[in-house]
Amino acid sequence: MAPKDNSAAGGSDSRFFTTQKKGEMHELRLELHSTDRNTKVDAVKKVIASMTVGKDVSGLFTDVLNCVQTGNIELKKLVYLYLINYAKTQPELTLLAVNTFVKDANDPNPLIRALAVRTMGCIRVDRITEYLCEPLSRALRDEDPYVRKTAAVCVAKLYDIAPELVQERGFIETLHDLISDSNPSVVANGVAALSEISETSGRGVMKITAS
Repeated sequence: MAPKDNSAAGGSDSRFFTTQKKGEMHELRLELHSTDRNTKVDAVKKVIASMTVGKDVSGLFTDVLNCVQTGNIELKKLVYLYLINYAKTQPELTLLAVNTFVKDANDPNPLIRALAVRTMGCIRVDRITEYLCEPLSRALRDEDPYVRKTAAVCVAKLYDIAPELVQERGFIETLHDLISDSNPSVVANGVAALSEISETSGRGVMKITAS
């Protein structure tokens, strides 16, 4: 018997990379709706594994999306990874997740707020951007530095798909404000975002006028 290759799934997670059998989609759907958190996490991992090897699991979109209603960071990350992947080919389905993004962007947990903003920034769907602006504006001024530094990177991503929107909402000016932030990581990400925007636009947005 050939040895198992654990490299693709990171050791013990290789058990999720199994051949899809008849009825497996139905079984996964049941597991995704389980009340047991571990069962639900494992089910989403199986979906991600199938997705990673090129299997179409878009039929489980609403089932996976329902799993995002949790305070468990690991589960949210998995669901958001699934959403980012299918945003490219199923943009209309991704719009179903907008309310979840907006809700999570207001979560008391800064890790969840940052995760929501980062994910929205990674979804290159024009119709999503209009919903991103308000959460992003709040995140850039969030009390938590982790959220602010995540939001700074998101501005650069947004500029790639909607440069006019970034200009209209004053996000570049806000990035300049972050250069004076008390947190070094926020400052670094602010500078990196401005540098990326400068390179993309060919304009000197990095120039800072001394007051």
